[in-house]
Amino acid sequence: MVHLMYGRYGYEFCIEKDDLSLCFSRDDDFLRYSRDLGGSKVERVIASESGTVIINPVEPLNLPDEVTRYLEIRFEPIEIEPGATRRVYLTFPIEIAVFVMKDDAYRCIDILSRVTPKYSLYGPTDSGVITRYHYSELFLRSPNPDPSLYGVVELDLMNTMKGWVEVSRVVFENYGMKIYYDTDLVSMSAGMKIIKQNVAYTAFENKPLRDGMQKSIELYYTRTVAGVEKPNYYEMLEGLV
Repeated sequence: MVHLMYGRYGYEFCIEKDDLSLCFSRDDDFLRYSRDLGGSKVERVIASESGTVIINPVEPLNLPDEVTRYLEIRFEPIEIEPGATRRVYLTFPIEIAVFVMKDDAYRCIDILSRVTPKYSLYGPTDSGVITRYHYSELFLRSPNPDPSLYGVVELDLMNTMKGWVEVSRVVFENYGMKIYYDTDLVSMSAGMKIIKQNVAYTAFENKPLRDGMQKSIELYYTRTVAGVEKPNYYEMLEGLV
């Protein structure tokens, strides 16, 4: 299967995949960018003589207009014995960013997704948080979804309690998401530490799922304020099922 090719390009190229067409073309001293995704069109004029185009997957929390900074993945319930750690695999929706780069300076000119976003509420109506919602099959081995649609989360479930616990969802915050990609796979690695029947901490690990993968440019990392530290974990206080 020929997938959308993530990576680096020169200033003149076109990519076509299913309902997506994406092109960069010269127009005198300017560069024109055009994108058509199922009839939704974007055009940009770029004043740059030479540089690099980077296309990579980014945090799936930008469309439309950064509604939320939380990603919720629901899955088939799993029962975890006391003190056990188990590794499972889940899918997550992909958003794709297009960057132009000159020397070490880069700018995002477009974000698109071939997956229609869905939303949910984690917690009660008066104090819960809106989440980007995705239901995933629970995999015991890494699946192979179309990387222009879905990525794979390698998730370590750690039950630190003395009793059994049931888990059927995980919630992540955008900050700290580490996405890696190659031509056939988009991945994240994460852990979920369960400390009570209804409470857990979630965090990302900065590592690829396999050797040779490239690290994506992190949109949320570039938006943080210098000198302002944020915790690199999220505390799930509103239940695990």
